[in-house]
Amino acid sequence: MICFWGQLSFSRQPLVPFGYELFIREGSADNWHVPTDFNRFSAQQIIDLLVKTAPNISKTTRNLSINADVKQFVNPYFYRAFARVGQLLPSVNLAIELTEHPAKNPVTDDELVTAARNYNRSGIHIIMDDVGSGDNQVSRVRLLNPYVQEYKFAIQNFRGKKNFDEILEDLAFWRKEACDHRKLLTIEGIESADDIAALDAYQVDMLQGYFLNQPVYLPTRSEQVG
Repeated sequence: MICFWGQLSFSRQPLVPFGYELFIREGSADNWHVPTDFNRFSAQQIIDLLVKTAPNISKTTRNLSINADVKQFVNPYFYRAFARVGQLLPSVNLAIELTEHPAKNPVTDDELVTAARNYNRSGIHIIMDDVGSGDNQVSRVRLLNPYVQEYKFAIQNFRGKKNFDEILEDLAFWRKEACDHRKLLTIEGIESADDIAALDAYQVDMLQGYFLNQPVYLPTRSEQVG
């Protein structure tokens, strides 16, 4: 059985909840684990779970996002299925987060652009997850910029590899990219009040991290009724 766990993101000023990032897990609230291969879940499985879960969440926030590895992202069956979400969940603003995870088989620029265009046509926003990490480097981000609404910069990907000043240099680059291309920018990996204070000068749009909110199990409608 698959389930959703969700973590809130927060607008920076004022610091209030903006939306949930949804994570697919296997099991239940008390006994769950991270799947070893997200690509084995079909779009229909994910949408069925979303339809059962979203009505509970949308009472507090309409903004939801779901991660997709690049193989899922470019799969026509995947984005055609997600095209129906607007009809199924008219009260929800849905975004797809394209992860930085490398694909086992090469994905062409044409496949990426075609998929991105189709998500947008269906009213689904695209978030470039973990920019500057993995495969979500500058060339891919700029390729998809016409279809992307938001970048996410993950501090946690660089902790232990770079000192904080070096991380801030990377952040400054992506902040400029976001400003130049008129994208929202979220910082992930906020772990302390010191992080928030250090990042305040960068005027990012949203913040996300364990200091602000830890992921929680999101029950389906039938579970909540029960």
